[in-house]
Amino acid sequence: MNPSLLSVCRRIRIPGLIFGLAVMTMELHGLMHGTFQGTVLFLATLIAALCIWLPNPTVRGFCWGAFIVLATGMVPLVLMKGSMTALALVIAAATGLAYGHHRRGTPRSQAKSPSRLVVKGTQVWVPLAMKITPQPGGGRENHISQHVVPLAPAPVQSTTPAPAAPPRRPMPPVKVPRPQPAPVSQYDFSDCVRTPRHAFDAVIGMADTKRRLLSCAKGVLEGGEPMRNGILLFGEPGNGKTMFAEALAGQLGVPFLSIAFGDAASMWVNETPQKVKAIFNAARKLDTCVLFIDEIDSFLKARDGHTHHMDRDLTNVMLTETVALRGSKVILVAATNFIDSLDGAGIREGRFDFRIEIPAPDLRVRQVLIWRSVRGLGEEFVDRRTIESLASRWEGFSVARLTALRGQLREMHRESPFGAPVTFDIGMRAMRLLQGRKGKLPENVKAIDEILMPDISRDALRDLAFRMKHAFNLEEAGGKLPPGVILAGPPGTGKTMSAMALAKESDWAFFRITGAEIIADPKAWDRLCRTARDIRPAIVFLDEADGILRDRQYSHYGMLTEKILTTMDGAEGRLRDVMFVAATNYCEQIDAAALRGGRFEEKIFFDVPAAADMAAYVSNAFARVARDYRVSKRAVRLVTDCLTGRSIADADAVIQKVIDVAAVRRLREQTRDIRPEDIKLALAVVLVT
Repeated sequence: MNPSLLSVCRRIRIPGLIFGLAVMTMELHGLMHGTFQGTVLFLATLIAALCIWLPNPTVRGFCWGAFIVLATGMVPLVLMKGSMTALALVIAAATGLAYGHHRRGTPRSQAKSPSRLVVKGTQVWVPLAMKITPQPGGGRENHISQHVVPLAPAPVQSTTPAPAAPPRRPMPPVKVPRPQPAPVSQYDFSDCVRTPRHAFDAVIGMADTKRRLLSCAKGVLEGGEPMRNGILLFGEPGNGKTMFAEALAGQLGVPFLSIAFGDAASMWVNETPQKVKAIFNAARKLDTCVLFIDEIDSFLKARDGHTHHMDRDLTNVMLTETVALRGSKVILVAATNFIDSLDGAGIREGRFDFRIEIPAPDLRVRQVLIWRSVRGLGEEFVDRRTIESLASRWEGFSVARLTALRGQLREMHRESPFGAPVTFDIGMRAMRLLQGRKGKLPENVKAIDEILMPDISRDALRDLAFRMKHAFNLEEAGGKLPPGVILAGPPGTGKTMSAMALAKESDWAFFRITGAEIIADPKAWDRLCRTARDIRPAIVFLDEADGILRDRQYSHYGMLTEKILTTMDGAEGRLRDVMFVAATNYCEQIDAAALRGGRFEEKIFFDVPAAADMAAYVSNAFARVARDYRVSKRAVRLVTDCLTGRSIADADAVIQKVIDVAAVRRLREQTRDIRPEDIKLALAVVLVT
């Protein structure tokens, strides 16, 4: 090439290269959204490639750089526009590059003579063939001198000849892979597209939610400024977010493209973001449709510094693609159960402009769902009062759970047929089987009649257990259950055992927590109440409540006390079929707000047993636990006299210690009697005073 032309090219190559690459970048970005201009991309690619190649046409690195730039711009034109000119340029460039590499591996005798060195002043241009072809001969000076073409006389600096350099070691040929065309998307999501199976008329109730959804979708289809898109459905699981999305597509009469994380997940690095792009492209090809992304919390994980880099890449792709949907007729709908775990930038306005909470079914919907479940057994099994009572107390239960009631009732009727109609007890038993658990209740819980307590306390517990067991009839008669009960009395008088006996007698689930556990982890109370509400009817037993429910004027945990009180009777309302039971040794120190009506409104007081009750209890205890021993009346009388005025816990500990002492002597001496010295030793060990 003419040196003057090369000089001009060197001056303009940097601005030309920057200009060409900038225009290429803009047009390639427009290629993703269908707004690029083929002619502009063609010229910009050609300018950028020439600016790299023309000043150094024989140097290997510049040839590769020019070809890569040329292929980057021309291949999309071939694939998207079918440009034959672009295809010809790519083929010509690839052929020339391949020919240069072929010359590198050809023996010198068969190859064309290499180009000469070009020297201008202190600058030397080295031909590609001389850089990659070994040159035999007698020394590097003789070989170079044969190919040097001086363009201008160079000044002689010294007449001293330079020392001869060692012979150059031949370099092994390097295999350079041939450039491959850009891959065409091979992901097919046509099996995820279906015709909606139902519309809004299949959704019971929830008129406000349906009206809001339809209004948002019509706003997306109509367009206008500002352009809006993205409907985020959130709420508790099992309340029909997926069904609402499909019903929206059915109401609009458009295809329904449903995607879950499993459809896009891949074991290969960076393939999941590529699949997500392909999903959005598939939605655009449908023109007008509902694109539903289920469990979007798997796609939009918060980028808080603790996220894997692949999750961050996936989030970034989602952010880009959701914005790119604006202006199209693709209605983006996403669903999540954990809106707080989503990336903040992903759910802001401008990406998801509409947020709609899908709440638990209201009273009317619950009645219809229960009626449908019961009617599955036959019309004669339907009882209106039972359905209304069950629907009123199952507030907060999900649509999925109430719908599953039908299958559970059929299973119960198949295993043990019951007569019509379905009663309240049958419905509650079916729901308990669906829930699958009843809390944690020990196996050796005593019955209420087996616990030693004052008669007035036992009668109060029996009455409460009866009301809990017959809650439906109680409400029919105008009565109701108390929201909370407090058990007060000296230590060891059977308060904890009475709470467990109450749950056993009434067949309610039982959950226990202490004040110390709430102080150590305040969220433990929220988790426990959420669990109790989910599997109600349930008893939440607050053991050792003195510290956590103490008068807030003298307590360091006033905020935790307020949390408990507002849960029982606060702005969120009371928990139906959840009874709070607290045990305390010092009822007079409990906060007055906890003892008022609507909270711990019923009080049952415990005390140490009377002398006659203690004597009967000791006799029965020895008969129950000391069947293999001879127990004299004198021994029983001695134990009774020493335990009078003591708690039931002390009585149980002393009797067990007497058996332990007698058992040790039996192992040593083969005896089977309980002696007075055994009783004295047990009393001395267990009782402090």
